[in-house]
Amino acid sequence: MSGSGSRTAILLLDFQNEFVKKGGKLHNDVADTMEKTGVLENVPKLVDFARKTDAMIIYSPVVMKESGTLTSSVTRRQSTTFHTTEYSKQYGLFTENTWNCEIIHEVEPRNDDIILRDRSDFSAFEGTKLISELRDNNITHFFIMGFLTDACVYQTSMAAAKLLPEMSTYVIADGCAAKSLDKHEAALENIANKSVNVVSASEAESILAECAASSKQSFLDDSDEWLMIEKIFSAGGVGRNESMDVDILRSLIESLHSDSSILSTLTDSLEASGEKEISRAQMHKILFQRKHRSGFSENFPLLILMSYLPFLYSVSTRIPFIFIALEITQGRGRELWEVGVVLGTYQVSRALGNLIVVMFGGKDPFKRLQILLSCIALFGWSFLALFGRPSETSPFSFTPYLSETDGGGTGSIMPLFALFCVGLGETIVILQRSLMMETAKESPSGIMDESLVAQRFSYQYAFVSFGATCAFIVGGWLYTTIGYYSVCDFGMIIQALHLLGALVYLFLARNGKKSLKGDELDGNDLIRSVIYRFQAASVISKYSQDVANGTEHAMSSESQGLSDAAIKAKSDRVLNHSLGEMYRHFFLQKSDDVVCMEELLNSIESTQATGVNASLTSKRPTAMAIGKHKLSKLVLFLVKSKGQGRLTEREFVSFWGPRIYLSIYESSQEAKSVNVIWPYMRAVVATQAIAALCIGIFLSTALLSYTQRFPERCDAATVGLLLGIGEGAGVLVIFAKSYLSGRKYKESTNNLLLGILKAIVARPLNVPFVLFVASLCSMLFSVDNFIVAVTFQMIYSAVNDLAVSLMNELIGTSIPSEKFKYYQGIGQWLI
Repeated sequence: MSGSGSRTAILLLDFQNEFVKKGGKLHNDVADTMEKTGVLENVPKLVDFARKTDAMIIYSPVVMKESGTLTSSVTRRQSTTFHTTEYSKQYGLFTENTWNCEIIHEVEPRNDDIILRDRSDFSAFEGTKLISELRDNNITHFFIMGFLTDACVYQTSMAAAKLLPEMSTYVIADGCAAKSLDKHEAALENIANKSVNVVSASEAESILAECAASSKQSFLDDSDEWLMIEKIFSAGGVGRNESMDVDILRSLIESLHSDSSILSTLTDSLEASGEKEISRAQMHKILFQRKHRSGFSENFPLLILMSYLPFLYSVSTRIPFIFIALEITQGRGRELWEVGVVLGTYQVSRALGNLIVVMFGGKDPFKRLQILLSCIALFGWSFLALFGRPSETSPFSFTPYLSETDGGGTGSIMPLFALFCVGLGETIVILQRSLMMETAKESPSGIMDESLVAQRFSYQYAFVSFGATCAFIVGGWLYTTIGYYSVCDFGMIIQALHLLGALVYLFLARNGKKSLKGDELDGNDLIRSVIYRFQAASVISKYSQDVANGTEHAMSSESQGLSDAAIKAKSDRVLNHSLGEMYRHFFLQKSDDVVCMEELLNSIESTQATGVNASLTSKRPTAMAIGKHKLSKLVLFLVKSKGQGRLTEREFVSFWGPRIYLSIYESSQEAKSVNVIWPYMRAVVATQAIAALCIGIFLSTALLSYTQRFPERCDAATVGLLLGIGEGAGVLVIFAKSYLSGRKYKESTNNLLLGILKAIVARPLNVPFVLFVASLCSMLFSVDNFIVAVTFQMIYSAVNDLAVSLMNELIGTSIPSEKFKYYQGIGQWLI
C-alpha cells in the first residue's frame, strides 16, 4: 500500500465464516437478507475493483476467546433506536484459530491489506488503529460494508462521521446484511439521515474510479511524462483544465516539418479518433501507454534477448575458467605463472571487448558489432578445437585420447592465447542495451518503463547465471572424463548457436516493429525535441514582433539570465538538434537568407492563424511598423553574429537556443536536465568495475584453489559441479528477488529492526550491503576446511550474482538510455 498515492479505503466488517457460510453459528440469521441484497456477488467484485484503483483494503474481524462473549456500548446503553442484539449472551462465537473465525475466501486478505484484530466494540474504531490508518494515508473517501447493518455497520459509520468529518463516508447498501430485510432497510434509512452516504456497489465503483483518476493525475502532475504533456499544451496556448483543438495541434505538428515517429504517432491517432478536441489524458495515452506484445512473432525477439543469447554468451565466456588452469599445470606440465599469463590475456580481451562496444557501438551496438564479435569468438574456439588436435580424436567425436604430457613431456601454451579471440565475445552490454531498446519499442514515444526494464534485466542476468551453471558443470565434466579438445568442441558449438541466434534476432528486428525513425534521439529526448520546436515557434514569433515594434530588449544582445542560459543551452544536445533540423529545413533550400527567414516567419504566422491562442502569439498589436521583408532582414541581421556571409547553422542555434531555453525554464537555474549523472551513480559504476575485477579473480583462481588445497577431493568435474551449484543458487536468488520486489507488504511503524532491514535491502543501499556479504564470503572461502570453503563459495556465487543483477538494474534505470552503453561498458570492463 503506497500511502500517499491512495485516497480511498474500503472496510470489510465481520466477513467471516461465522456469518457468511453455511455451518456458521450466525449464518441463518443473515442468510435471507444476504440473498436479497446480493452481498456475496457484490462485495468480492467491488473489492477486486478497489484493488485495481489502489484503494486501501481494511478488514475488521471479530476475534473471541472460547469462553468470551460479545459486549458493546449498544447493549450497555440499551439503545432505543435499534433492537439490542442477543449475541452478547452467547458463548463460542468467532472463536480464534477456528474455521468460524476465518475471513471468507472470496475476499481473502493479501499481504498489503490491513487487518484490525484488536477490536473491542461493535465499532471498528474501538481498540484499533483505524483512525490513524485513515489519517496517515490521507483517506478522503471511506466505504463500509459488512454485518450487521443495524449494529457494527451503523456504529462504525457514525464514528467515522464524528471522528473524521472532513472525510466522505459511504455505506454500501447491497454490501451489508441484518437479521431481516426490514431491519437492514431501517438501519440504512437512519444512517442516511445522519450525514452518511448510502450508495450501491455500482455507485461505489464509479466513485472509486473517479478518485483513482484524480489521485493518479495529482501524482503524475510532477512526473516527467505529464510535464512534457503540459509543455505541449502550453505551446498551443491551452489553459490548465482545457482541451486542445485537434486542428490547432495538427497545424502545430505540420509546422515542425519533421518526420519524427512521435509526430506520426500523434497525427495517425488523431485521424483515427475523429475527435475535435484532445485532452491531456488522451495525449498521454497516445504517447506513453505501453503496447503489450501479443503472439509468438512479437515475443520471440524479446525471448532471444532475455534468455537465449545471454545463456549462450555466459556458457561461452565462462568455460575457460573451469579447465584452462588445469590444462596448463596438469595437461601441459607448465608453471602457475603461465596460468596467470593466459587467463590474464583472456581477461584483457574481455575488457577490450567492452571497450570496443563503448567506443564503436553507436546507438545500436547489436547491429554494428554483435555479429562481428561473435564471429571472432567463434574463430577463437575453432582454433582451440582444431590446432594440434591428435589424429585419434576428430572434431565433435567426444572420445577420450592421450594428451601431450601422458608420456611425461610438456606442451606449448601458445595455442591457448587464442582465448584472446574468445574474450572479445564479451557482449553482455550489447545485449542489455538491445533489451532496453526492445522495451522502448512497446511505448509509442519510445520511452522505457523503468520498472519493466529492471525486471527484464533481472531475468536476463538470471539466464547469464544459468549459463555459468551449465558451463561449469558440463565443462568440468567434459575435461575430466574426455579431455581438453572436447571442451573446445563444446565451446565451438555454443558460440555457433550464439551467432545463429544473433542472426535470427537481426532478421526479426529488421522485419518487425521499427525503432524510432527520423531522429538520432529516442525516448524522453524525442518528446523534448517536439516541445522545443513548439516553443521555438513561440519565441521566434514574439521576438520578431518585438523587433518590428522597436522593443528595446529585442534589439539588445543580452537580457537577464541569457548568459547563464547560453551555457546550459550549448550543452543541451536535444535543443541543438531541434534547432538544427529547423535550420536545415528553411535555410538549406535556397541561397537567399532573407527569403529563407521570411518563409520561416510566414510559416509560424500561418500556424498561429489557425487559432492558437495568446500564449503562442504576442499580446502586442499585429500591425507592424515595418514590412515582412524588412523585418526578416532585420531579424537576420540580429541573428548573424559575424555580420557577413550566409547564416550558418551554428549561428542560428547559438542565437535562438538560449532564448528558447530561458522561455521554457524562466530561469536557467530551474532547468532540469535528464542527462545528469549523479555522483553516487558514478560511484556505483566504479564499484561495479571493482566488483567485476574481483569476480574475474575469483573465477580465475577458484579451480586451482580447490584442486591445490583439496587434491584428493577435487578435480575439474567436482569443482565445476560446486561452482555450478553456486551459480544455480544465484539464479534462484535473482528470481526470488524479482518475485518479492513485485509484492507489497503492510508497513510496520513499530518494529525498528524491521524498518532498518527494509532500508538496507532497498535501493540504493542494497548494493553495498550485498557486496559486503560477498566480500565476507570470499574471505571465508580461504579457510582451509573443505566444508567451510564449499559453503561460502556457494554463498559467494549466489550473492555475487545478486549484486551484479542489482547494479545492472540501478545503472539501467538511473542513467539516460543513450549513456547506458558508455557507463555500463566502463562498469563491466574489468570483468
